[in-house]
Amino acid sequence: MPTLFCSATDSATSATTGGGVSGVIPGDGPGDGKFLYFAYGSNLLARRLHLMNPTAQRHGIGELRDYRLDFSTPASKRWGGAPATVVPDPGESVWGAIWSLDIEDRDHLDEQESVGSGLYDVFNATVRVAGGGVLQCRCYLMREVPPRLAPGEARPAARQPSLVYKQVLLHGARESGLPAEYVERMQAVQDNGSAGASPPISLDSLQQQQPAQAAC
Repeated sequence: MPTLFCSATDSATSATTGGGVSGVIPGDGPGDGKFLYFAYGSNLLARRLHLMNPTAQRHGIGELRDYRLDFSTPASKRWGGAPATVVPDPGESVWGAIWSLDIEDRDHLDEQESVGSGLYDVFNATVRVAGGGVLQCRCYLMREVPPRLAPGEARPAARQPSLVYKQVLLHGARESGLPAEYVERMQAVQDNGSAGASPPISLDSLQQQQPAQAAC
């Protein structure tokens, strides 16, 4: 059986902001057959992830503690707004889908997340699952770290996701079975109303191959 980089320990998530990462990252070890990936953005939606990563199989859902979901610059030209990222933030948490992928899709996933261009970094996320265990998952965060919004502060226009991008996140969150309270929080994120680049993006159009876009 190929390893899935699972662990039953409570080791801390290993990542640093501003472009540095540390720790053993799932999928990077010699002889890896499969690896686990924690998706919190558009790759919550199966049809989106399968565009470039056909071996992905849904493994379940989990919670990344001491991180928050946010949206940062630079904006995606294709999506028409700010893409999602996770930011270290004690006391916060991000729910997402856990996927199992064949190692042959690792480079495809890195390409989709614009690792080569320096937009996102890959890191080892310690994700809590039902029953209190944890899984070590490949995950991505943007190098441009957005500051935390103050209570009551409106989300700046440059950090607003597009309407279509948020719709993809919400469909993926429901499809994945994320907690209803968390989905409501995602729904409350202010968007910019955009339907994306021309031609506009729709859920149906995601079934057709599109250029790689940062979309964790």
